This record gives sequence, C-alpha cells and structure tokens, in this order.
Amino acid sequence: MIKNLTARGNGWHLGIHKNIIKLLGVNPETCKMQFRIKNKVLYVQEILPNNPDYEKYLIRPFSKKNTGWGFYMPNSILELLDINPETDQVELEIEDTTLIIKKHG
Repeated sequence: MIKNLTARGNGWHLGIHKNIIKLLGVNPETCKMQFRIKNKVLYVQEILPNNPDYEKYLIRPFSKKNTGWGFYMPNSILELLDINPETDQVELEIEDTTLIIKKHG
C-alpha cells in the first residue's frame, strides 16, 4: 500500500486504514507501538509496558484523525528513513504482527 504523509504540527501524520490495524491485531485506542529502524526501514509493532525493551525504543500511541487512526512521525524519524514528506510517498507492508514502513520507489 502506498501512502502520503500529511503535515501535523512540527512533524507528519501517517494515516492507517482500519483494516490494516485489524490485520495487526491491535486495539488502536489502548495499545502502544514500538518504532525500530533498520537499514532505512521503520518496523512498528505492539509493545507492552512490562516488556524489558520498553525503555529502549521510541514508543508511540495511535493518534485519532477524523474517522481513522495513524501515527505522528517527527522529522528526525523521517530523516533517518531518508524520506522527504513533501515529495516522497511511503510504502506499507505487514509481516506477521509488524507494520513495515519504507520510502516508496
């Protein structure tokens, strides 16, 4: 799936369709997601507060926007992914319970 980012405050918002969230098997109202970056790819998966890795990663809740959900992404994360949100699109993939986000193209 190819998506555009939308400006939100000092960063950017990535809207995620409800069906994608269902495939991840998470409740967007209550869960927190861990962000990990490897080789300019962002891996997003649910993390529980009692997980020993909880303090090691950037943890983000889902944010509500209109009738959907998404993530706020600071500019620093996009720089690590080599994404210019004004000109680039992102590609979303799901592997098991992990959402994979990378620059399209």
